[in-house]
Amino acid sequence: MQDQIIDMPKALGEARLLKWLVQVGDTITPTTPLARVLTDDAEWVIPARWSGVVVEHLVREGESIPAGRALARCTATPRLRATPLARRVAAMLGIDLTKLTGSGPAGRIGRADVIRAAGLSIATPVSLPTPQPETSVIVTRHTVPAPTAAHGAETAVITSSVTVPGVTFSDLIPVASVTVAIDLQLLLQRCAGQSAMFAAYSLQSSPLSALIATAASIFPLHPLINATWSDTAIVIRHRYHVAAGLPNGRWVLIRDAGDLTERGIARALNRENHDLQSATCAVAVTADWWRLMPPLPGTAAAITLSEARLQPVALTETSLQIGAVAQLSVCYDARILDHPTVMAFLTDLCDRLGCRTV
Repeated sequence: MQDQIIDMPKALGEARLLKWLVQVGDTITPTTPLARVLTDDAEWVIPARWSGVVVEHLVREGESIPAGRALARCTATPRLRATPLARRVAAMLGIDLTKLTGSGPAGRIGRADVIRAAGLSIATPVSLPTPQPETSVIVTRHTVPAPTAAHGAETAVITSSVTVPGVTFSDLIPVASVTVAIDLQLLLQRCAGQSAMFAAYSLQSSPLSALIATAASIFPLHPLINATWSDTAIVIRHRYHVAAGLPNGRWVLIRDAGDLTERGIARALNRENHDLQSATCAVAVTADWWRLMPPLPGTAAAITLSEARLQPVALTETSLQIGAVAQLSVCYDARILDHPTVMAFLTDLCDRLGCRTV
């Protein structure tokens, strides 16, 4: 770490040091009062001007100080890189983040690092017995089974799926899919309402950033969505690395998405990160409702949101209500997930997004 020198301002001329207001080892910021000095005209308080930790006093109390002489030496504190969720969990558990080494990109501290430091074992993968999914939902990648009638969806044939550059999908994995029609009107209004706040950070509030942030926040409640298959067990992962598919065909890996706010997700979507090998789930937005994202190799599920289209959603005796209707789909590995489990996740996801099914 680089040392910083705090000197006597030349504009004050010669002075005498009356009292140190900080001691060696104290943490200072640019507004911290450092020392009181006396000139021929008045008594002054010298500000620190740097952020860091005081490591040495270079002048003794009572000593005369020429203009421009060094007063103290401080060491700059390293920037603490931690996700918003990690900071909140650390505050609740009483964990000092400055003493942790993060496992995220560039040493960023995540939720799992804080929980591990607290002596908890939530970050350890958990093995579950292999479930026996219903045979009615074990299908090939080209067929979508009909969701429950309560959601008004019909059986459809997938004529085209989302392509991912550099990724090869296996036809040997049984894949099923559930699709529901949702009204995005309230979500689009919310995105528009916070667009100015996002724009101040050169970001864009979008249904994709909202969808990823919301889905990642409820992964702990639906752990099988973030699981992976092995020959002996289903392994539940407690870090959520989301492969995000943008409408322009670009793909980005968002590491530790569950630790980020929606604005953090929007910032991550602007980055260039195409290495999807460590992804634990996928979320994609497409222009066409029939294009579904299959689960990436080594993952259990992929979420696809189609572009919203205006169409009637309710009819009364005097009016016709128009909504922004989109198709929300989950393609899943039928060895890990079954239809009721995926429907429970979709229902929770729609509720938290504020999107009702139509």
